[in-house]
Formats: sequence, structure tokens, C-alpha cells
Amino acid sequence: MNDVGLPVLGARGCLGRLNPLIRQVRDNGPVSRVRTVTGDEAWLVTRHAELKQLLMDSRLGNTHPDPQNRPRYLDNVLLDLLVSDQDPAAARQFHLDFRAQLTPHFSAARMSGLRARVGAVVDELLGDVLAEPSPVDMHNAFSLPLSYQILCDLIGIADRDEYMAVLHPAGNVGAESDSVGGLYDYLVRLAGRKREQPGDDLASALCAAGHPDETVALLLVAVTMSYLVTPHGISAAIGLFAMNPGQHKLVADDPRLLPGAVEETLRLSKFSESMVPRYANADIDIAGVTIRAGDLVLCDHGSVGFDDRVFSDPERFDVTRAPNPHLVFSHGITYCIGAPLARLEIHEVLARLLPRLPVMRLAIPVDEIQLYGDLGEGQLGGGIAHLPIAWD
Repeated sequence: MNDVGLPVLGARGCLGRLNPLIRQVRDNGPVSRVRTVTGDEAWLVTRHAELKQLLMDSRLGNTHPDPQNRPRYLDNVLLDLLVSDQDPAAARQFHLDFRAQLTPHFSAARMSGLRARVGAVVDELLGDVLAEPSPVDMHNAFSLPLSYQILCDLIGIADRDEYMAVLHPAGNVGAESDSVGGLYDYLVRLAGRKREQPGDDLASALCAAGHPDETVALLLVAVTMSYLVTPHGISAAIGLFAMNPGQHKLVADDPRLLPGAVEETLRLSKFSESMVPRYANADIDIAGVTIRAGDLVLCDHGSVGFDDRVFSDPERFDVTRAPNPHLVFSHGITYCIGAPLARLEIHEVLARLLPRLPVMRLAIPVDEIQLYGDLGEGQLGGGIAHLPIAWD
């Protein structure tokens, strides 16, 4: 690829709408060339069928023959750590083994056991919010602390302030290696403490399974990255209902609609330019183009939720939409292990918030909602940075 006139990623998104730049790229084809903010060229996948096909293709993965000189989506240490020059088949098996260690800890039974705790935290934070004068920044006063408290409970972290001091810098787009190393070192020390004083938590369970401290730390780094995604999904859900009072009343009046409401908020939750980078380990012919071995492929799980070939009137927020085969959590062997927890948190938020705030609205126009600078600053994953919500 050597086209100098390619669309350059970095356009601002808007809640509930397809990013205009992504729409432009999609009009060129479901798999189209773009330029990343690093100046490198990539293939951007923006249609549901093609993304699902590629996610099931073993020729796409996280290996590259020359990781140091590979095309990049972002200059970011965490993303660098995910890419190796390992044999693709061996890397795939490592990934499967890695998932096998974590998946049981996010089973339906485990999530059922967490439901009461999630509900209690939601009630506590919601009480604090409603005690404040309207409007309130629901992202920072509610969504972030909710996700953080549940994450700490899940892992088994008592000193939340100390953990936040290492977690937040590691999740920044421009994170330095020292920041990521600080998070890893913290989790290694946590594993050591859990061996001596185990509890009913994920860190203790991984230690009890016989993994060395370093492996436990790597597994927990993967889990902690949910903190970069889940709170933005919660805030997007709150914002979408604030923008759609008819849908708000529908769900508040009939809680049986909650599962569908969760899926619809998830479908529209990733509206920013935040993609998952992958690399082709062999040539791939798809949608009339050829992705060459070594090419960077950006999987846009969010934009395919706006694919009008799959979703009728895709920018319409409809809690009764069925089926709703969004790919926000990916597909196949890259399907998000933490998806059950994210669904649980959003479900408990909506179940409690919608009846208690029967009339809520955005305190500012939707296009003025402050976002993290997805591709230049702020946190990996982008999304909402402030969400002022008003109520009567």
C-alpha cells in the first residue's frame, strides 16, 4: 500500500450516530484503505459480514514478522505488548490457553453471584448522585466509580487508591513503558500477597490454580483493561436513554424489555474511532481486495453496529430490536471474556436508574458531549469523558 491520498483516522464521533469519516470510508467498500494517526497505512473493516468473516480467519492475528517496524494503529506501549513475532499457529494456541484460564471466572454462575453486589454499588452511587443538584456528570460521578469498584471486588484489591494510581496512567494512549511496567509490578506483588492470604476473588483463584506470580499478573492485566471499556458503555447507555424518553418510559414500564435494551445500548455504545489492530500472516482475498501478509487490519466493532445491511434504520435507538447481532464484543476466539460482566453492570444500572429518574435529559446538545481524544490523547478505547445529565 502506498497511496498518499487516503482518509486519515481521527474524526470526532457522536453518540448514537455513525462517525462521518467511517461512513465515507465504508462508501469506498467494506474493507478499505486508510491512514492511521502514526502515518501508517491500514485496512479498515466497516461492514458486519466482512468483519465476522475476518474474525473467524486464522490468517489474521496479533503476530508480525518484524514487530518493531510493523505498521501501527497508535504509538502505545500496551498495543506493542500484544504483538509478537511468534509463529502464528503457536500464538493462536497461546491465546486459546490464555482464554481457558480466565473464561470460567466469568461464567453465568459467577455472574449470578456478583449480581447482588453490583446492584448494591449501583444503589449506593445512585443515591449519592440524586443527592446532588441537577445536572450531574454521570460518567465521572457514577459510571467510572461503579466499574472501578466492581473490578477491584472481582480481582481482590483492597487499596483502591493505590491501584488507581498505577491503572489510570497505563491506560493512557501515550502511556510510557514505565507506566505499563508499574501496573504489571503491582499485580505481581498482589499475586504474592494472595498466596499468603487468599480470598474469594479472581487473583486468589488464579494463584490456587498453580500459576506463577508473573502469569497471574499477565492474566490480571487483561482483565483490568475492561476498565477502559465498560464505564463508557454504561455512560453511553445512560446518554441514549436520556436522548430517547419514549424508549426510557417503555423499559421503565416493562422490565421484561431490559435484556433487549442492554443489547441495543451495546450496539450503539462504540461510536468513536477505536479499533482493534490485527495483522495478516498470509494474503487474504476479501470483498474484492487483497490484504497482503504483514498488512495492518483495523477491526471496527463499533461501526458494524450501524451496518444498514444488517440493522434496519441503524441510527434509531430501539430497545425492541430483534435480532440484534452486534459485534461489540467481537466474535470467535477473540470474543470478549468479560462480556458477561459488562452486560450485568449495564443491566443493573438500567433496572435501577430508569425507574428512579423517570424524566432525565442531556444537559447539553449531544454533539457537545466531551469525548476522550480517541486517537491522540486520553484513554485507550476512547468514548465519553463527561456526561452531564439533568432531571426534574
